[in-house]
Amino acid sequence: MQRIYGVYVVLTTPFDETGGIEYEGMARNVEWLAGQGVHGVVALGSTGEFASLNDEQKRRVGQTVIDAASGKIPVLLGSSAETTEKTIEYVAQSKDLGAAGALVIPPWYYLPTPEEIVYHYERISDAVDLPIMVYNNPWTSKVDIQPATVAALSRLKNVTHIKESSGDVRRIGEIRTLTEDRMTVFCGWEDLAFESFAVGAKGWICVVGNFAPRLSVRLFELMAERKELDAGWAVYKRLLPALRHLERAGKMHQTVKYALDQLGLCGGTSTHPRLPLAEKEKEAIRRLLDEVE
Repeated sequence: MQRIYGVYVVLTTPFDETGGIEYEGMARNVEWLAGQGVHGVVALGSTGEFASLNDEQKRRVGQTVIDAASGKIPVLLGSSAETTEKTIEYVAQSKDLGAAGALVIPPWYYLPTPEEIVYHYERISDAVDLPIMVYNNPWTSKVDIQPATVAALSRLKNVTHIKESSGDVRRIGEIRTLTEDRMTVFCGWEDLAFESFAVGAKGWICVVGNFAPRLSVRLFELMAERKELDAGWAVYKRLLPALRHLERAGKMHQTVKYALDQLGLCGGTSTHPRLPLAEKEKEAIRRLLDEVE
């Protein structure tokens, strides 16, 4: 079993002008990231526009990314659905494709209770022998998995990690305490990485790593591994303008894809109704890229 820790870059899904997925370009992006020292990648997450893809596209994206990683770095695959049965299907597919684990957000439309959340993950854990990373992102899912519920989830045999994207860094300490560190916490918020590492996060699922992978890894090494806060802060200050832009500008997908294109990688377009960036927005992104080079 591959160890799941460190900096995992959450991939975009590049589309061409006709709406088709640029699979070859996506593979090139993965190969480039593997050479930049990141610890792993995530496909079919929120940044990958998973909710806009059909089942065949999801399967092919997962296969493309795992093939491109070539065993050099682990791959987590987003495996979320609105029903427990469909989620189990996606998690089983992730295992069959060779993923190191599955990233699973709770069902989002019908707003499950804490008891239903535990039931959902318990069914998945019992059905498929694959590490599960819970994805708590109340800003998009409208479902906030409270630390007490996380504690219950930590007792399930295959529920091993959580991507904590509530924006409340205090959650990390609560989760660590309530689970007695059974649940490995990943930061899931761009401009809370420094704070999250300081209180014990063991990983970071980040967007900025798409265009600043080496700096992202350097931050992890200084903060999570070497506990060098002053040196970590110096790196974090360089990243902060980009991190804040990603969280606050409201066009994360378009921003990352434009940045990738500027680096000679494959950004492509986004699914509609997301619209292209204005020239002023592109200028701001070019300035951010200059700061993290």
